[in-house]
Amino acid sequence: MSNKVYAGIDLGGTKILALLLDEQGDVVCRSETATQPHEGPEAVIGRMVGLIRDSLTSEQELASIGVATAGTLNAKEGIVAYAANLGWNDIPLGKRLEEQFGVPVSLENDANAAAYGEWAAGAGKGTQNCVYVTVSTGIGAGIVSSGRLIRGRDNSAGELGHITVDMNGPRCTCGNAGCLELYASGTAIARNAGKLAAEYPEKAAALLGKAGGAALTSRHVAEAAAEGDELSLRVLREAGLALGNGMVTIIHVMNPEVVVIGGGAANIGAALFDPMHEAIAERGISSMAAGVRFVGPTLGKEAGAIGAALLVGH
Repeated sequence: MSNKVYAGIDLGGTKILALLLDEQGDVVCRSETATQPHEGPEAVIGRMVGLIRDSLTSEQELASIGVATAGTLNAKEGIVAYAANLGWNDIPLGKRLEEQFGVPVSLENDANAAAYGEWAAGAGKGTQNCVYVTVSTGIGAGIVSSGRLIRGRDNSAGELGHITVDMNGPRCTCGNAGCLELYASGTAIARNAGKLAAEYPEKAAALLGKAGGAALTSRHVAEAAAEGDELSLRVLREAGLALGNGMVTIIHVMNPEVVVIGGGAANIGAALFDPMHEAIAERGISSMAAGVRFVGPTLGKEAGAIGAALLVGH
């Protein structure tokens, strides 16, 4: 019986999650620690090394390491070119880990890694064409087509949040106008709720009560909507319609079997997703849209680390 294990690490600005997978792809060990990026790249890399070393038993043989991280990557050279959440520029992470363990190391964008994890071992398992959409602070997507992760020329494929859903819409920080992210992300839901609350203060008491004087969040909007708050339901309906328009683009371009929707805003429920499905039914090519399943993720916070582990060599 083989004792080979495959490490997957999700490197975030707040925490580092490390997993060991066996040859069947099952997680056999989990560990995590605070990232503390203010201490510098070498300290963070040292924590990653420590997590792996402490996880391995004397009987196990480490075969490879996959790392999922945000930012701009030179995956071929194993370099984190830029990661705002870490304060990193041109850090040779792959080389550092290879020096420590003498095994192949692969770096992957965190959204792509999560998409691959859900496709290979989670909600998209058993399909050939799967899109993972994260609806959170922003909106992004990871795409698996015919069993292969679509990375694009420079690992930037899947910028779903920056497709245009309103040609006459406001300018986005990316330079485009009317981006989906301006209408349907968690950030947009909170911002648009705040605008409506200021415009119609007589209707905003229930919503503002959820915030208790703090800044509004999409969670506050969802909670108020669940209790029937008219203003919150309006905000979520507009967001859901915009999200549906974005999904129509995904359906028409990628022709997926399943779309996995994750991220914090994806927990809102029917108030967001019913109008999303309305928009898809109205605007999508019926023969294409009818064959798509929309599901939630099953791997949770481990999706990125699992995907990174499984992607080494792919």
